[in-house]
Order: sequence, then C-alpha cells, then structure tokens
Amino acid sequence: MNAIIIEDEKLTADRLLKLVTEHTPVNILQTFYSVKAASQWLSENECPNLLFLDIQLGDGTGFDILEKLDTYPHVIFTTAFDKYVLDAFKYNSLDYLLKPVQADKLILAIEKFKKVGSEDNINDAINQLKNQLSSSFKQKFLVKTGLKYTSVHVSEIAYFYSESSTTYLKTDQGDAMIIDHSLDELQDLLDPACFFRVNRHIMLCDKSINSIDSYFNNRLLVSVKPAFIENIIVSREKVRLFKDWLDS
Repeated sequence: MNAIIIEDEKLTADRLLKLVTEHTPVNILQTFYSVKAASQWLSENECPNLLFLDIQLGDGTGFDILEKLDTYPHVIFTTAFDKYVLDAFKYNSLDYLLKPVQADKLILAIEKFKKVGSEDNINDAINQLKNQLSSSFKQKFLVKTGLKYTSVHVSEIAYFYSESSTTYLKTDQGDAMIIDHSLDELQDLLDPACFFRVNRHIMLCDKSINSIDSYFNNRLLVSVKPAFIENIIVSREKVRLFKDWLDS
C-alpha cells in the first residue's frame, strides 16, 4: 500500500510520516510541500494508492492537485480545526485527520480507507466536498469603529497583521481595523489563492504586493500598498512556497 504526503508545514509532514511508518502498513513514497511540486511528480509517476492531502497549501489547495489527475485516488485529507471544513465532512464518505495528527485517529482512517467503495463513489465524494468548501471561504468581516459596526468585504482588504496579540485588517484605503480572528484561524477561513501568510505576523493579499527584493540570509523583502510600518520579510522556510504561490 503506497502513499504520498502533501503538506506545506514541514514539522507537520515529518510528524505524519513518523506516525504512518510506526503505526500502519502504508509505505510513504515521497513528501511534497506545495501544489507545484506534487503536481509535477504525479505527472511523471504512477499515482499511488493513497494521498495524505492538506486542504490548504501555500500555493493553492489540495483540489488543485486532484484536478490535474485523470481519476481521483483514495484521499485522506489533513486539516487544522475549522468548523467550516468539518461541517463539509459531515455528510461525506471521505475521511480527514485533524492537526496535530494522532496515532489512533490515523489507524482508524487507514482501516476506513481499506473499506472504501468504488472509484465512482470516490470521484463523487471529492467533487461534493470541493463544492462545499469552495463556497465556505470567508467573504466579509464585521468590525467595530467607534460605536458603529462596519462590514468589510475581503475584496477591500490589502493584508492582515498581528501586533501585541491583536489582529488587524488593513483596507486598500489604508484603514486599520481590529478583528476577532487570529492569523492561524485566517489561514483556514480565507481563499489561499488570494492570501498568503509570509511570516508569523502578516498575511498578504496578492493585489497588495508592490515589489519583491532579495534580502539577507536567502529571504525576501516585500513592499506593499498601502505601506506597512515595518519591513515585511518572507521567512526562509516560506520563500519557495511564496514563489510558487505567485507563480500559480
């Protein structure tokens, strides 16, 4: 039973590889950290029996990978806890693992995988899940300005950032507003085709990027509009994913 892991966080991928190796009969052929790398490998090699597939990847979604295949393989999705994603699985025959992945849940998922029905059923289930998730990305944020509440559409937002344990959105017009979500939560709520978290403190919309320059220690320096109060540095671990996201 062969599989590949597609997960953009290296620590999460390494943990999953260790658990699969120690607790299941599954043989992991490769680990990939982006849509681009996984898609290229799958185009040149026979598709394995099973994919451990992250839903939200740095340069797109797991569905971008599946769409390039002739037929869908068996898939166990991995996801951070998010009610929108879990609601989509309620009425679906597909399986998922919450991060951080636990050994007992992994073993149950593999047992379920062995009992999955026909290929047609898998195709239908994945298409159904994709449609449910594609409509669940957050579109508006309710923010309080003074005594009034305002609804801000994501199309008006240039970037999100955190400061002193508080998260803000910055509009295209340069207005900063406090929101109730952390950057970790925003990674699951927003369309990854439009927003990318370049480091622990800021998540950018692609339209806000003004320029990109090489920076010390193989990092990148990003300029945005409206301007940010500090230098925006793409961490070394994120550089490759950031480039793939911009090139997707």
